[in-house]
Amino acid sequence: MTFALSLLGGLVLAVVVIVVYMTLAVNAEANRQDRVKSVPPVGTARDEFLRALHGAAGQRTYDGNDVTVYQNGDEIFPPMLAAIHGARSTVHLSTYVYWAGTIPETFALALSDAARRGVVVRVVLDSEGTEPMPRTLIDQMRTAGCNIAWFRRAEWHNWTKYNHRTHRRLLVVDGTVAFTGGVGIADEWSGHGQSPKHWRDTHARVTGPIVSALQAAFADNWNLCTEEILLDGRDYPELRPTGDVSMCPVVSTPASGASPAQRVMAACVTAASRTLHITNAYFVPTPPFIDALCKASERGVDVKVVTPGPYIDSTLVRRASRHCWPRLLASGVEIHEYQPTMIHAKTLIVDGELFLVGSINFDPRSFSLNAECGVVIANARIAADAERVFAEDIAHCTRIESRTLDALSMGTRLIDGLCYWFRAQL
Repeated sequence: MTFALSLLGGLVLAVVVIVVYMTLAVNAEANRQDRVKSVPPVGTARDEFLRALHGAAGQRTYDGNDVTVYQNGDEIFPPMLAAIHGARSTVHLSTYVYWAGTIPETFALALSDAARRGVVVRVVLDSEGTEPMPRTLIDQMRTAGCNIAWFRRAEWHNWTKYNHRTHRRLLVVDGTVAFTGGVGIADEWSGHGQSPKHWRDTHARVTGPIVSALQAAFADNWNLCTEEILLDGRDYPELRPTGDVSMCPVVSTPASGASPAQRVMAACVTAASRTLHITNAYFVPTPPFIDALCKASERGVDVKVVTPGPYIDSTLVRRASRHCWPRLLASGVEIHEYQPTMIHAKTLIVDGELFLVGSINFDPRSFSLNAECGVVIANARIAADAERVFAEDIAHCTRIESRTLDALSMGTRLIDGLCYWFRAQL
């Protein structure tokens, strides 16, 4: 009996040691991947910045697009479902979040119906983010003819690989219309951000030449999951101009060096000359980005950040974020906590001229570990609309003051600092 207890205790201790070691190892990996050690200034002229953006994103700017930006599930889900219902050749969906509830069931039915009428339906589900998804929905879609692929299932012998997730939110229909942003397939995104049960988020529908880059982002996910290369001409139709909006895609798959998500975010922060308005669900900037935000404020840029307040799905993230605030506030950066519900949007507005929307969080995981996707929209009209929404969000926030942080206990600050150290794994 004593031997059995000793053996059991030894096994438990071994598991704890392994878990701690793996956590430290993957956190160190993310810190090594953070190759942005300084953020130099770039030109502020629009054309000059777009050329810099080309180098940062590794993507060209596409002209001739049309964009519609949606706020919250009541606006976001109907056009996504309408696109699936109207699909004639292909439906490609890649998502980090697919949970249980009415919205997930509605999407599963729409995807199943599309497959039954002969549409090629491919779905990439992140194996971590979709853990709450009922397997009955998987069976339903597969029975209907949908092709389902899992992104990096957990393997005990390869934890580091599992730590690299696909965080992209992509829906591409017929290769001609695409959706991207922060929304997940879950009931939490239903409604209009009116209560704690209905999250606040932003998503975009795009048509025009830009869709080819977003289709390629899906093909990248699909190839990694299935080893199948999508080369059918049906997947890449000819795309004609549909509007007058210039856009640059941000398709980020960290490998070595700074990721496109990091580089584009750095370019946006340092290019700002008048205003820099950030909304981000997981705002945990690394030291170089803290420096860049402080410098922007100190050179006269109006820097405002909207983050979650009392409603957030990770209190550890909030603690890690709070560790950054004293220095930001001292440099004049404004921090605002959203009060009505969880704010999950990932947007950035530069000088009222550029608008970034996508799945990219302002944290090391998005910059160094996850596959992400977004678009930079270079259009003053779209940016002005985004500024209006940002002002409405600010009106529902509580501004953080330095004296509030000064009142925190030493123990609270130590825990906040510890959370910040583990920021890549939150």
